[in-house]
Amino acid sequence: MTEPHNLHQRQQQLVKILTFLSNGGNFDQAKQLFDQEFANVDVAEITAAERELIANGLDPREIQKLCNVHVALFKDAIAPGKPTAAFDTPGHPVYTLKLENKIIDSLINDELLPCLKKWQQDGSENEYLKRMQQALKDLMTIDRHYARKENTLFPLMDKYGITAPPKVMWGVDDDIRGYIKKACQLVDQQPLPDKYVIEAAVEKAAQEVLAMIVKEEDIMLPMLAEVATPADWARVRADEDSIGYTLISPPINWQPTEQELADAANKPTNSALGQQFNEIAKQLAATDAQVNQITQPNHQEPAANLPVDPQARIDLATGQLSPEELIAIFKLLPVDLTFVDATDQVRWYSDIPDRIFPRTKSVIGRSVYNCHPPKAQPKVKKILTSFHEGASDREEFWFSLHGERFIHLEYIAVRREDGTYLGCLEVGQDATYLRSLKDEKRR
Repeated sequence: MTEPHNLHQRQQQLVKILTFLSNGGNFDQAKQLFDQEFANVDVAEITAAERELIANGLDPREIQKLCNVHVALFKDAIAPGKPTAAFDTPGHPVYTLKLENKIIDSLINDELLPCLKKWQQDGSENEYLKRMQQALKDLMTIDRHYARKENTLFPLMDKYGITAPPKVMWGVDDDIRGYIKKACQLVDQQPLPDKYVIEAAVEKAAQEVLAMIVKEEDIMLPMLAEVATPADWARVRADEDSIGYTLISPPINWQPTEQELADAANKPTNSALGQQFNEIAKQLAATDAQVNQITQPNHQEPAANLPVDPQARIDLATGQLSPEELIAIFKLLPVDLTFVDATDQVRWYSDIPDRIFPRTKSVIGRSVYNCHPPKAQPKVKKILTSFHEGASDREEFWFSLHGERFIHLEYIAVRREDGTYLGCLEVGQDATYLRSLKDEKRR
């Protein structure tokens, strides 16, 4: 084995192997080439190689399609992460995520798949079909597991310049949501489709969910373990309850100890893995601006966490309100509001109960494009580009959510009186009740 020692050489060899796969190359040949060249590989090197493919023009969705192949290629050589004692503490976000994964794994391997097999063998509609239907309904709640990851852990990865994995993983999450939904629809159809059609759909959903567990625990968490601080994890924990959990009760409140915070304060800002990733990213960056974007993440405290003077009055042109009054009013409005500034960064959202789309304080200061799955990013880019250029001021959408709620969504350009673009206001409303109203009810 001739293991390449130079960081750049290692990176280019990984890119070569992944390019071979993306061009339709044989997996066994790629595996043989990898085993000949590498004894082990860091998750940072894998994700940086995927990042270079994206930088060279490969659609993130193409990497998404090969995500399982990449995991199979590298899984035996991935250097182990560095778990901390806090990760084994109930209430810590990592503990919670792994606990959910254990229950999801059990739901699939101990209930869903055995019931599928017994139902096929039985040849009639019986209790196994009902149990399979219920297991799939339970599996649908994985949406909260993924939403929590996408809205709390992905922003944390962005903070440290780890941008390629979230793009790929979010797209896979959405695919998995679709696979589960399809399986649910098939087992609920009357009359039932062919058993082989149901088998293929259920097994596909199960396979992809189990593969995502591997990606979360063997790739995502080790990377976060190297760069995230106890204070980072505390912010993640503070955001989790607003989104919810999958198949578990809300966990106890976890906070880092004073000793953990002190130990973290005495350590360098970036761990070896973080430094290595950023060094690779520097080599891949085409311009100084890209280098600055990658290596100088914004570590400023989100404005949402800064103290507010309770005596302050805010002049709103038609009157004045205190911050307390303003916050209370926004919480009562029957719409979701999110403001994205002129640099396309999320600056504020209304914190109302039962939001249509989850928001957490972790998104404040984050690029709005990184707050959407890859398949939605071109549409968001088109809308905001039109606003920036002054070609339009409003875009409107309406659709059914989960077949139950009718959602109305507007993107509105916010401008000064002279037309200068200040940002975009997203206004979302659950209009299900409004559509049901009939006749009149006057004051």
